[in-house]
Amino acid sequence: MKTTTVLLMTVLASLALATGCEKKVQLTIANHSETARALQLSTPEETSTIGSVGAGGRLVTVLKVKDSELPAQCRLSAGAAAQSFAVTKESPDKWWFHITKDGQVTGPYGEKDVHTETEKTMDVTTPVGRETILK
Repeated sequence: MKTTTVLLMTVLASLALATGCEKKVQLTIANHSETARALQLSTPEETSTIGSVGAGGRLVTVLKVKDSELPAQCRLSAGAAAQSFAVTKESPDKWWFHITKDGQVTGPYGEKDVHTETEKTMDVTTPVGRETILK
């Protein structure tokens, strides 16, 4: 009985180490710009190229951070633009990032957050005509 208990505890500890030693967050990156972007993801352990996302496209990847590294400062880069964010034990399982029409990276957004693209507008002024006053 004692041997069975020790064996069972060893197996459970091994499973806990194998499955519970990292935080996983699914990242979805949507590109709203007219240019394809190479994507890099930096974590405390490494910086790696995670792929490329075409104009109007999206890329999905999974970020894995060891529990011992939490909270972890991370950075998503898309070309010259980048966005820093922190991963904690309380971070959601899914996050969304957006590359705006002007190439900026925004996010992370949660499942219920709303991302809205706005276009810059210019004020139009009309020159006021000159009046000639005759005396």
